[in-house]
Amino acid sequence: MRVDWKPVFLALSFMVLGGGALKAPAQEADWGGAGDGDRDHRELHIQHTVTTSQTNFPQSLFMYHVLDGPDSNGEVHGLRGTISLRNHGAEFSEVLWELAYWQGSCPVDDQSLAGANIFWTEIQKNPNQSEVTLPVDLHFPDPLPMTGCIGLIFAGGPLVQGAAAVTMSADLHLEYRRSGPPTNAVIGLAGEYCFGQNWGCQNATVDSRDAFAVPIQVPAGHLVELYGSISDSPFDGTENFGPLPKGQVWGAINDLYLLPGGCGQFGDNLNSQGFPNPTPLATLYSWLPHDAIHLDSVPMDYQIPQGGTSKAPLTREIEALLPYPVKVDAGDCVVVIYGRKGNGATDNETQVNAVLAP
Repeated sequence: MRVDWKPVFLALSFMVLGGGALKAPAQEADWGGAGDGDRDHRELHIQHTVTTSQTNFPQSLFMYHVLDGPDSNGEVHGLRGTISLRNHGAEFSEVLWELAYWQGSCPVDDQSLAGANIFWTEIQKNPNQSEVTLPVDLHFPDPLPMTGCIGLIFAGGPLVQGAAAVTMSADLHLEYRRSGPPTNAVIGLAGEYCFGQNWGCQNATVDSRDAFAVPIQVPAGHLVELYGSISDSPFDGTENFGPLPKGQVWGAINDLYLLPGGCGQFGDNLNSQGFPNPTPLATLYSWLPHDAIHLDSVPMDYQIPQGGTSKAPLTREIEALLPYPVKVDAGDCVVVIYGRKGNGATDNETQVNAVLAP
């Protein structure tokens, strides 16, 4: 059977393979307390469900007009609700969720997302005939930029032709207010790497000692928050993918570091497509300079029943408010390390963004 891997996601945008755009009515409400200081606080209710059996990650795009349209500035203070991924069969599936804004004009159908400014991403994977639900509860003390033209984008489905249908549902509340020109920026730190099979994702390895380290140069400012989600998952145990993890435990290592002065050896360890080469995990850690700042660590483990295998996906929402603003000079580098514990074939993906304040 044919397996269709999703398009490569680079920075804050992705190539689109099919889908459609709909203009949704804006369902706004006031939020916050009474008084003049809260009168511009608003809430946008975003609720959509799509069922598909298409491969090639068909995209859905739903547009909302709020404030005074794309020429008006706003700031996002919170996002809460749920996202879910339901498999009607036992085949592996995944979905990438995104929120974006547009400036200048609000497109009727921007399937290329060329003008989109993506400010929220989360990822879900499911290798079982089940429904997985991820609560979303994010707060932005340093608010995210937006305009009055907002879009919910999600792309996903099964990877194998002939697989059963997949249902993707979002029920979200976006909390925002009117503002002046934006001062904060969103930096994408996403990536996807496969272990235990020699194909798929942005790169892959079958060597259990190997890991991947993604270097991302960032502009000057102060890092204040990391947010999004990480989903590390086995596949479905069929011949379309590598084997399921077995033994005592399987898990994932997810570390984020800031390297002052540049990406160093990490920047030299890239293939012709710009993705990191598989490298022993111990070697990657040895490349970290003495002044590297450890921004966050997200280890995830699953105890495998004795003598069994695991089809348990490990998914976690990330909200890390840094204890103090971390100064970043132009050319400094964030390195995201992807490691794996145990054996079997897994798809490890990070959809994390950083808030950069002046």
